[in-house]
Amino acid sequence: MTVTSWLATLITYLCLSKASSISTPEKTPQFADSVPNVTVPVGREACLVCTVDNLGNYKVAWIKLDTQTLLTIDTKVITRDNRIRSTNNNFRQWYLHIRDVQEDDRGYYMCQINTEPMISVRGFLDVLFPPTIQENGTSSDVMVNERSSVSLHCTASGYPQPKIFWRREDGRDINLGSFGTKSYSAAKVKGNFLNLTHVIRIHMGAYLCIASNGIPPSVSKRIILDVNFPPQIRVPNQVIGAIPGNDVILQCKVQAWPRPMTSWVRNEDTLLLASKKYQLTEVYDSYNVEMKLKINNLQREDFSSYKCGAKNSFGEKEGFIRLHDLHGPKKDSLPSQMIPNVPTTNSLTDKSRLFSSDKEVKGSADSLEGSVKMTKGVEDGKTTQLSDVALNSSNSSSAISTTPENIWILVWWVLHYCNLQL
Repeated sequence: MTVTSWLATLITYLCLSKASSISTPEKTPQFADSVPNVTVPVGREACLVCTVDNLGNYKVAWIKLDTQTLLTIDTKVITRDNRIRSTNNNFRQWYLHIRDVQEDDRGYYMCQINTEPMISVRGFLDVLFPPTIQENGTSSDVMVNERSSVSLHCTASGYPQPKIFWRREDGRDINLGSFGTKSYSAAKVKGNFLNLTHVIRIHMGAYLCIASNGIPPSVSKRIILDVNFPPQIRVPNQVIGAIPGNDVILQCKVQAWPRPMTSWVRNEDTLLLASKKYQLTEVYDSYNVEMKLKINNLQREDFSSYKCGAKNSFGEKEGFIRLHDLHGPKKDSLPSQMIPNVPTTNSLTDKSRLFSSDKEVKGSADSLEGSVKMTKGVEDGKTTQLSDVALNSSNSSSAISTTPENIWILVWWVLHYCNLQL
């Protein structure tokens, strides 16, 4: 609309106003109610209503108060904004429609009738808009060393002013640290700042800064916190037995960040690489690494010591595993040859009884004097002196007890001496 046409419309409006004042109607117009306040989210359509009684030949106009902009007269649009239009319901209810409402549309709107003097009512249009994360005032991804402190911050705009809270992306509670003897954690933390003191590896992960003001959609920003620390290794089974010809899996569990370089070594000098013989696998979960070495078709040379290693820029660590042959030669824990002329024991019960007898004869070793030590006959020109193992280890000089057990022991040694003589 040109300036000329706009002025012509305004003059027409004023003339109609003056003509209406000259020919006074029987009933003057009046407003049935004030214009109700309206609240709409940005991008929606707003509709303000003005209810008039006894309008007659008068005209209704809509004006935006803060800019003193004449928007409509009757149903004719004066402003150049094509988002605006005016409608009525039987000339009693007059509507101002604003399509695709923007933040600048917020403010007071006046419904005016061209009486003499003019009368008017007004209502407020409130425009809500959802939150937006402000990049300039919000943390980006952070990397810190273990046992240091970190503060994450987040800023958002919106109307009403958004509220901000933090939570972990994986759903776990946020570890807030220890105060005294008590540890604190929370599913979410409110406020623009998330302060973490004495950061350790369990703090590592993705944190969400979430802004909400009741106007959908809520928005969030993902901030990753990395915690650097040297490798640590745990070996579930340090000694593993296997059978030749079978397969076996060796395992090491590593914690480290940044992600470490890993290796398997046999006999301290042979680096193992992936092949048909060796299968190397690694499973990663954040700062956790599960290392596995599968050895196929075990041979004699495979039964040896193995070492798993992990190294990053903050340090290195090793874990050791011994692989032994389950079908290899076994050594008796207590060989029967150590006790001459005593039958081999068949169970732990037999051995315990033997050790019990040894303790009983210790107290009478010196009193037995030469009766216990005997000389075997000459065989092949050699003389052999025999003595009991238990008595050789005793230096006590206790008197002989006359208990039934000691008597039985003396009888046993006498019979043993006779057998030797025979």
